[in-house]
Amino acid sequence: MKEGSLHFGKERGDGLKGHFKVRLLTLIKRSLPLFVLLFTSILLSSLWYSGKKHEEQLLRRALLTSLETSKVRLSEAIRTRIFAMKSLTEHIQSHLRAGEFDRDLFYMVTAPVYKSFGGFRAINWIDRRGVITWVYPLQSNRGAVGKEIGKHPRKSVVETFDQVRSSGAYSITPVVDLFQGGPGVATYFPVKNRDGSVEGYVNGVLRIIPLIETALAGKVEGNYRISQGGIPLVSTGEPEGDVLETELSLKNLKLLIQVWPDNELVAAYLGTHSIWVLFILLLVSIVLSYAVLQLQRRYVDLKQKDKELTESEIKFRSLVEHSLVGIYIIQDGLFRYVNPRFCDIFGYSSVEIMDEKGPRDLTYPEDWPMVEKNLNLRLEGEAESLDYTFRSVRADGRVIHVEVYGVRLIYGGRPAVIGMLLDITDRLNLEEQLRQSQRLESLGLFAGGVAHDFNNILTAITGYASLLGMKLKDRDLKDKIDQILRASDRAATLTHGLLAFSRKQILEPRSLFLRSVVGDFEKILRRLIPETIELRTDLGETMPVMADKGQVEQVIMNLITNARDAMPEGGEIIIETFDSVFDEEYLSAHPWIKRKGRFTCLSISDTGEGMEDEVKSRVFEPFFTTKEVGKGTGLGLPTVYGIVKQHGGFIHLYSEKGRGTTFKIYLPVTEAEPCETERETVSVLSDGTERILVAEDDEIVRSMACEVLKERGYEVTSVKDGVEAVEIIRERKDQIDLLVLDVVMPLKGGRDVLEEARGLGYSGGVLFISGYTVNAIHKDFFLEEGLNFLTKPFDLQEFLRKVRYVLDSGSDE
Repeated sequence: MKEGSLHFGKERGDGLKGHFKVRLLTLIKRSLPLFVLLFTSILLSSLWYSGKKHEEQLLRRALLTSLETSKVRLSEAIRTRIFAMKSLTEHIQSHLRAGEFDRDLFYMVTAPVYKSFGGFRAINWIDRRGVITWVYPLQSNRGAVGKEIGKHPRKSVVETFDQVRSSGAYSITPVVDLFQGGPGVATYFPVKNRDGSVEGYVNGVLRIIPLIETALAGKVEGNYRISQGGIPLVSTGEPEGDVLETELSLKNLKLLIQVWPDNELVAAYLGTHSIWVLFILLLVSIVLSYAVLQLQRRYVDLKQKDKELTESEIKFRSLVEHSLVGIYIIQDGLFRYVNPRFCDIFGYSSVEIMDEKGPRDLTYPEDWPMVEKNLNLRLEGEAESLDYTFRSVRADGRVIHVEVYGVRLIYGGRPAVIGMLLDITDRLNLEEQLRQSQRLESLGLFAGGVAHDFNNILTAITGYASLLGMKLKDRDLKDKIDQILRASDRAATLTHGLLAFSRKQILEPRSLFLRSVVGDFEKILRRLIPETIELRTDLGETMPVMADKGQVEQVIMNLITNARDAMPEGGEIIIETFDSVFDEEYLSAHPWIKRKGRFTCLSISDTGEGMEDEVKSRVFEPFFTTKEVGKGTGLGLPTVYGIVKQHGGFIHLYSEKGRGTTFKIYLPVTEAEPCETERETVSVLSDGTERILVAEDDEIVRSMACEVLKERGYEVTSVKDGVEAVEIIRERKDQIDLLVLDVVMPLKGGRDVLEEARGLGYSGGVLFISGYTVNAIHKDFFLEEGLNFLTKPFDLQEFLRKVRYVLDSGSDE
């Protein structure tokens, strides 16, 4: 029994085990689709999750690119206008230091900046008290006139203005409510006198909302918001989801930039992924291959989105690569990235710069301490952004001036500096040309004043010397008088040169052809030069110009003489005439051309020694000469400069050491037909009995003129200023036959006296005398038709002959 029982039990146990195995296999078979589905679902879910994360990363990268693009564009928009205000301030400051600054000039130089750069609400002039004095444009900003910045309701504005006052450097406010209405920011740039004191401030007022909208409209992917202190300025919606943000900081202006995805961006990067995956999970148990196919399609879709993102990055890189400013990244003392424009500025290839050279290699040695200090300030986080100028050295060794603006960033996980760089060498050269022009103008004013006063002295010397000569019988004494007169003539020649340089000679312009003047003058010119120098002319057909023939001949003679002295061993002089037309495009490429229009050019070239740059920069200064002592007055080229400027033209000098010199003189053409010059009939020197009124402020000249006229029988009345002259004319205008008027007198000048005399009914003759005329005969110093003029110094014979000529002519006209 036991054995049977045991046997039965064993069989039963084995049967249970077999049954369990069958049930297990059946369960496995039945559950296999579920296991496959579960396994496939887990596998596909993992793939789906990975794809989802990749899409989110792509979306985030797109948002980061959009965020940086927004910051760069907004920063560039504000910086561009700050640079414009800085240039405007420097321009106004140069005029202020030249004594030429007033409200009209402010409006004239402000208008182009206001019109060229959008976003300005107004550009104001704030006086040293902090009161807004002038605004442009006035019509829409009249309410700001008279406002005091120190009483602005916003504390931040007052603090910003106080910073500018105390530091002497420009600054910018946060966004505030403007005097004119609406939100905006204001920049303040101090304008300083030569002694460093502040004369006033140039205030640029920007409408911040239109500026932001213009800078970012259509350029930002997704939604964005620009705010200050939690207050939105511009927003395309309410922030939601994954919001990225950065801060734009410029002085006191701190703007928070936020971007987040919109529906279009979400659809572009996330699409209908979840629906597709769910559909695949439902079908995977039936057709695994279909799931594989869907995965392949999804993979292709992801590749396409990655391609689109890559293209977006390429667009951003293209913006940097084709920028008109140099862009760089500095890290560990080396340039890690430079764009092509940066390479163009310094004359290196990118391979020669990136990871090979640092800022010290491109900086002028004397400026490196400043550059190094500013770099360290940014890298250490003490200054987020800095802009300044310094000298750099190109690959060819040429020194250039650059302006940089750099900010701190994290690059590759470590601090670096990214910045923009501008080559401002040409701009500084133009500013130097402006300063040189202003210096020549100042020298001209000084020279004209000296010549005027000296001419009065010479008039007295020559006049009284002539009187002595007429009265003396002793031959030896007469010879000494002649020596005095000859010395006075030489002094007069010098003063005439000074007057020509200062553009205060009296011109008698006529319509004439420059080629005719050269042709008529050629024989005389050939006598000026030795046989070792060949004179060649190429006189093309040209339009007529309005010019004083004698002054043009003086210009030609001075330039030919200079060319001759530059070729002691012989050479060649070439004189050419031709017409030129300058338009806006040509002016932009040739800054030495002063204005557009049609001009006739007189070109005089030589094959002489040429000039160095230092000499070229000073050749038009009076009394500057490179000749030996006693061989030159230093007034030849200043005289040429003054004559050309007085004719409304301009002069261009091109010269290189050892390669000769070319002067090109451009005079504006005229529509008037060339005419013959009328010659004045020489009057016979004779006595008279007419009544003459002499108005001259210089007592010695007045006494001399009266004495010589009385000796010739004339009835003479003299006064010391224009007011007395008008009173005498008012009382006895019918008893005066001739007015002898000094052009410049206290209280009332000669031209004003003549105008009032004509208004009183005076119809007699008029003779003007002066060392020069300051806008008295004509604003451009051209002799008005019919007026008679005698330039000091003059001898008595010339004076008496001119008096007789005017009296015999009947009147001044």
